[in-house]
Amino acid sequence: MSNVTPTSSVRRHILRIFSGPLACALVFALPSPEGLDPRGVKCVAAAIWIILWWMTDAFPIALTSLFGLLLYAMMGVLPLVKGFAFFGNPSIILLLGAMLLLGVWKESNLIARYAYWAVTMPWVDGRPMRLLAVFGIAAGLLSALVPNIPVAMLFVSIAVAMAKGMKVEQGQPLFRALCLSSGVASALGGAGTPIGGAPNLVVVGVISSSLGYQIQFWEWTALGLPMSIGWLVVMVFLCWFFFIRHGCAFSPRDDGNTCVPLDSVMERMRALGPVTRHEHIAMAVMLLALLLWSFGPPAARALGLPELAGLLGAPFVAVLAGMSLFFIPLKKNDATGNITFAMNWKQGLSAINWDIIIFVTGALAFGQMLIDGSVDKWLAGLIGGMLEGMSPTMIWLILMTVSGLVSQCFSNVAVISLLLPVTAALAQRYGLNPVVTCLTVGMVANVGIMFPFSSPPTAATLMEAEGYVSARDFLRFSLPMLILASLIAMLTGVTLGALVFPMPA
Repeated sequence: MSNVTPTSSVRRHILRIFSGPLACALVFALPSPEGLDPRGVKCVAAAIWIILWWMTDAFPIALTSLFGLLLYAMMGVLPLVKGFAFFGNPSIILLLGAMLLLGVWKESNLIARYAYWAVTMPWVDGRPMRLLAVFGIAAGLLSALVPNIPVAMLFVSIAVAMAKGMKVEQGQPLFRALCLSSGVASALGGAGTPIGGAPNLVVVGVISSSLGYQIQFWEWTALGLPMSIGWLVVMVFLCWFFFIRHGCAFSPRDDGNTCVPLDSVMERMRALGPVTRHEHIAMAVMLLALLLWSFGPPAARALGLPELAGLLGAPFVAVLAGMSLFFIPLKKNDATGNITFAMNWKQGLSAINWDIIIFVTGALAFGQMLIDGSVDKWLAGLIGGMLEGMSPTMIWLILMTVSGLVSQCFSNVAVISLLLPVTAALAQRYGLNPVVTCLTVGMVANVGIMFPFSSPPTAATLMEAEGYVSARDFLRFSLPMLILASLIAMLTGVTLGALVFPMPA
């Protein structure tokens, strides 16, 4: 019996590997679709190959993205130099700076202190609904500032440590809710700012390619943060409905008002000791970056300095803030007599996740390849025919729902790369605000939380949860969350979209 499983696994892996090239060959063997020229057919064939490898995990997704650059060049649909030029895309530069900022938060233990503080607030006092609200919203807001995968891992580890410290068995409703909210909140909160996750950076890049519009940090945040806060509030109530509305399964305190002793978390908090200089530096640099991202360009323009306003874009500020960490003195090294800085070069290298950088670069090139081959306009025509006769608002809602539904089964980065160019074309055809429509459709892709392969925070949570939450919990939670998230995104886009992004003339 032991020989069967490895053999079957090898066969499945071989099938996953051959699925891409076989599907690509099938596209060439079939008659060309009407309205698609030969170059467009090549683009569709290459896209299907890469999507299947992304979806089936035939190879690591970053490796597939890198291979895609070669594939597009070999098929003559995107020159290799143009594909590799996406490593210098503003989204990649922004991601690089954000990773350095996250690195100092981790090195200084500031990220851990934030998490422990959030769940030990006096207002919580062990009450399950309050704990769930603070736990989930704290994870979501933190993931708006730093990449969401480490946030998910940190918060689920806190929930598991609390459960183990209380000797709670797996499946206890409250801790199922806390573990689930670690992954879900990290994904939802990540939509709050452009640096909250890899999908956001792809959205920025594709909107730049499709519409020629470079979204500023404050513009995204003005629309995304209210939307993500609304999502987080809905998540908390759904967790309450699914897991703890019938009360806790235990009551370890005598007063009858509380349900969760937070002694283990407070012990970890005390073990960190007083706030260190390292943590103060990490917080100060992040706050300075946020101020420059939000108010730098408007303030420079108000002062009559347009050149400075152009310089203070989100990518420049991210790299400036990240690089400053290498030059801020922390302490003197008594052993060597040298100065120790807030971050050293080795720590900086370890903070940079090349998997994510290569993945996002490949996703941006994927979207550009579809645009160059006019596949976006062809798909827009097909989808537009199916939506004929519907109101523009209904088309907008359907596009958001499709984005969220497809993101449950595919990588949300791949979905954004494929769907956003189509959305841009449809928005312009039906008189919708193209930037707002693309933004909301791209943001809803963050709600792809159903399966591990559709959401990195979901995968990270399930890996770290040690059985306290199951894949089935995410499965039944995701659909109502998606429906409500789409409605909130529509409401936010209608009420705030025109204020932040005036309709182009």
